Amino acid sequence: MKKALRGLMTGLLGVSMLFGALGSVSAAPAAKDIQGHWAQNQLQDWLNKGYLQGYADGTVKPNKPITRGEYVALVNRLFGFTETASIAFKDLKSSNWAYSEVAKAVKAGYIGGYENNTFRSSSPLTRQEAAVITAKLLSLNTSNTSLTFKDSAQIASWAKGAVAAAAAKNIINGYPDGTFGPKRPLTRAEAVGIIGNSAANKPSGSGNPATPTPTPSATATPTPTPTPTSTTGGGSGGGGGGGSTTAPSVSNVTYGHVGSVTADVYLTPSVTGAVYYVVAPYTSTAAVPSTLQITKGLTSTGTAGVNYGKVAATGNTTVAFSVYGLQANTEYTAYIALSDSVGSWSAVSTLRLTTASGGATAITELSPGSMGTVTADVYVTYGQAGGASAPVRYVVLPANAADPSAAQVAAGQNSNGVLLSAPWTGTISPAPAPGVRQTLTLSGLTAHTDYKVYVITGSGSSWSPVEILRIHTK
Repeated sequence: MKKALRGLMTGLLGVSMLFGALGSVSAAPAAKDIQGHWAQNQLQDWLNKGYLQGYADGTVKPNKPITRGEYVALVNRLFGFTETASIAFKDLKSSNWAYSEVAKAVKAGYIGGYENNTFRSSSPLTRQEAAVITAKLLSLNTSNTSLTFKDSAQIASWAKGAVAAAAAKNIINGYPDGTFGPKRPLTRAEAVGIIGNSAANKPSGSGNPATPTPTPSATATPTPTPTPTSTTGGGSGGGGGGGSTTAPSVSNVTYGHVGSVTADVYLTPSVTGAVYYVVAPYTSTAAVPSTLQITKGLTSTGTAGVNYGKVAATGNTTVAFSVYGLQANTEYTAYIALSDSVGSWSAVSTLRLTTASGGATAITELSPGSMGTVTADVYVTYGQAGGASAPVRYVVLPANAADPSAAQVAAGQNSNGVLLSAPWTGTISPAPAPGVRQTLTLSGLTAHTDYKVYVITGSGSSWSPVEILRIHTK
């Protein structure tokens, strides 16, 4: 009972911080984390009118994903929906804070559950789901499914008409890079913009006016519905001028080399910030994880990816990172997202790749160990325990160098055929036993510098696929 009560109170607290008490109409203090945000004006307007309330630490967390339950609760408030329907979703108990809000939303007819009779009130709402809600709220004509977004193919068939209709009315727009980001979780700021624009376009007879109505002034009669404004940033579909702010996005996502257990990935960020990624085996039914899940190294199902990480990014400069921990001859998907310095996120990009076939003596592990200022440890395993033995050879090059071939690595050369000397090339000595992890300790490096380590096994003219690992000294 105590556990259930704690869960109920936690949910109610989260909602109260998002929506606030609609009885307050006085000007609110400026939130700490919305200064310079593309939605600053509308967020502050909603704070002033009591539609939105910040957190105890003075923040609003505008880039935090909004859940399905939170979104319908805010729609109900702004549209004045109060009547409830009888609902029986398997995952929504009557003790859940969202139960009554979902019952109102179902009664109003703008949202339903999933095919397995679940509602998923605590799951993030996606942008294409928000478009469908908008179309139903405003009774938009969704017969036109023609879309011009670069990622239109990623928009679900059930959402294409709604996205087209909502975009046509500038209620929900795309991003500056021409994408829509249909599966991207909607943020709190985007929700404010979309719901505000929806309320401004509300047809007559759709719900009751939201309360409270601010006190009229001598020259104007304010209404509780925010006036939508155009935006050039954030993909919100309205709610505040983006100015010249560049919304985070990534382009040129590709791989430069794929071995049996590693892959070299490249991309170009639009802004300076950090690139987060998570890698998982490819399945045709896998949903794209949220940015929050990616930062935690999780897939959309909440399970850990085989590899994940974070790398600093400079706007319009190529960023590269190594993926390791893969299996030979296997297809994977890398999910990649960019966060800027104020916490705004790009849409999630996906990259599919298939690893090379292995072999009896192929490298089975190449991963980073302890990093120093002039030294670095790299873990290497090859073959299977009890199998055939083979020499392990390596080459170390600056991170921006071209990749040498397996024959060049075997000869201790760079991609130009120039012969290198220790410590930039060598073999693991004594010869390691197959199936046993070895530690390759590199020395003579430069502090705070990126390198690529190339490792192969084999002999004569028969070599394993080249495995590449990027490292960065302290």
